[in-house]
Amino acid sequence: MQKLNLLGMNLTDYSLRESIGITDRFLGSGSLNTILFISAKILVGAGVSEEQQEWIRGADLVVWSDAEIVRQAGVRDRDRIHEVENQDYIKEVLKRLDRGKKPLYLLAESEEELERLEADLRAIREDLIVAGAGVVSGMQEEWDDEANRINALAPAAVISRLQFERQGRLIEGMKKILNADIWLALDHQMVLGSKKVPFLRRLLSKWYHLLFQRQIQEYHEAREKEQNESPQSDGADTE
Repeated sequence: MQKLNLLGMNLTDYSLRESIGITDRFLGSGSLNTILFISAKILVGAGVSEEQQEWIRGADLVVWSDAEIVRQAGVRDRDRIHEVENQDYIKEVLKRLDRGKKPLYLLAESEEELERLEADLRAIREDLIVAGAGVVSGMQEEWDDEANRINALAPAAVISRLQFERQGRLIEGMKKILNADIWLALDHQMVLGSKKVPFLRRLLSKWYHLLFQRQIQEYHEAREKEQNESPQSDGADTE
């Protein structure tokens, strides 16, 4: 476990073993726990949005979907970086859900995205039990209907892959009313398993890595400037 400060957000980087241990405690806990997958792109947006920062802080567990985050945070452990790059966490969680014959409920923004999400998950664990699935857009009525369907099935896990803004608002609106153990909120750009990442997505990812690096640098420079100026301010007050 390592405490990180990312653009003013105090977050914790857990190793794979620690994250799985936390997730095991969530499963069967009797209350819903949210597990939020975060990329550099998401942090770039959250860096200028207090609302999005609150969504991240409000998650019960944050999982990196992008190894660039741990690199920029100063993590030098090669094994830890490999865990993130290899998506070991989602693989281990799906293994547990599969072996325990735990029912899942999937959420996406369209029927096509739902089919893609299920195919991606089954590429990792073929025998997953998908008890239900639903499409959610920005309409509150749809959210209420999905909540009722999820609660009727009482799955062990809800797995969603949505645009971050929609996902954040959906979790905020539904977290307290859902009957499930965990909610795995996947990064919308996350390519699961061993599938090859499309060229355009790789290009955009590199662009967001550069933006994230710049934001991190500017944040530390601003903090350093504040620290350098604070003694002068204190001295002026005493005169």
